[in-house]
Amino acid sequence: MQDVYEELINFEYGFPDRNNDNLLRINPRYYDDKFYEFYYLQTPEELRDTKIGVCWDYVELERQECEARNIKYETYFICTYDGDNLPSHTFLVYEENNKYYWLEASWNTYSGIHEYSDKLELLKDVKNKFIKSHDANGYTFVYKYSKPAIHTGCSDMYKFMETQELVKLNEPLYFYHVIPKTAILDPGILSIDYMYEQGMYDLFDKNIEKYKERITGVWNTKYKGMDNLTREELLDGLKDYRGEYGGKYIYFFRYPLYRELGSKISNLLDYCDIYEINIHDEELEKLILDIFYGYDGSNSDNEVLDESYYESISEQEYFSKYDDNEIMYFKNINHISIAFKDGYLPSKFIRKVI
Repeated sequence: MQDVYEELINFEYGFPDRNNDNLLRINPRYYDDKFYEFYYLQTPEELRDTKIGVCWDYVELERQECEARNIKYETYFICTYDGDNLPSHTFLVYEENNKYYWLEASWNTYSGIHEYSDKLELLKDVKNKFIKSHDANGYTFVYKYSKPAIHTGCSDMYKFMETQELVKLNEPLYFYHVIPKTAILDPGILSIDYMYEQGMYDLFDKNIEKYKERITGVWNTKYKGMDNLTREELLDGLKDYRGEYGGKYIYFFRYPLYRELGSKISNLLDYCDIYEINIHDEELEKLILDIFYGYDGSNSDNEVLDESYYESISEQEYFSKYDDNEIMYFKNINHISIAFKDGYLPSKFIRKVI
């Protein structure tokens, strides 16, 4: 495949206009503003004719050459959902002599044919390089994709990629949630918002009860000191204190609670089970609206925590500040809050551990 690489690195990155001039070179503003409108996937023959294309086009030529040479290969799409931005890239991986090769001709920083002994190692390396190169702040996903239709437009290419096989590469990071043994976990773990929106008012009233005193007393909200709040006002009070996802948040501990922590936890575990989730599961990440990692000791005057805190802390240190004598006995156990797009955590992503 060295000859294919050498051919491609002599092409221009961009897209041809009607005169086979590179729009990226002659009118970069128009290229950036209108790419979604004018782009379509070129055939390998068209790419060889224009000698101008983007990674999607390059990969199709590479695909054709692999098939002509009976070389095993796979094609991948990587993208980061980062607000309004959607940086992305496609690349081809082929196999020869029990080695795996990343053929890269359109991403100049890593141009070349890179050899790996393990395909998983290769994919993780590309993903890490992509995240660092784009300073990506959102979730990054890798899809293994099949051959797209000829002349597919830009927006349809993105839609097509999202129907393809999601590749799971992340190292797991587990968190835990306490659920009553009598709970019906269909469709999953529900947020306060979901209970209200679905008209599950008995369940809503039961679960909002623990927040009433905080909204009207402990927390500094606009409802402080007020009585007889409506359901709508209670939801608004959660948002007033916790932000726009206040009623959508579901709470998780870094490690599972255990009876030896104290009598209150022991009593709790008499009627509750503990469930585990992996917040690094790529399929689950696609459902997450927001994660708030909390304040140290649940006090908003304290340090704001982040994911690295939970990744590095030991179980012993994590529970070291637990006080069974506290009225709000969970208070000193740092925990995270996750808001899910549909207002609940689907049951397929949880696993009972205790």
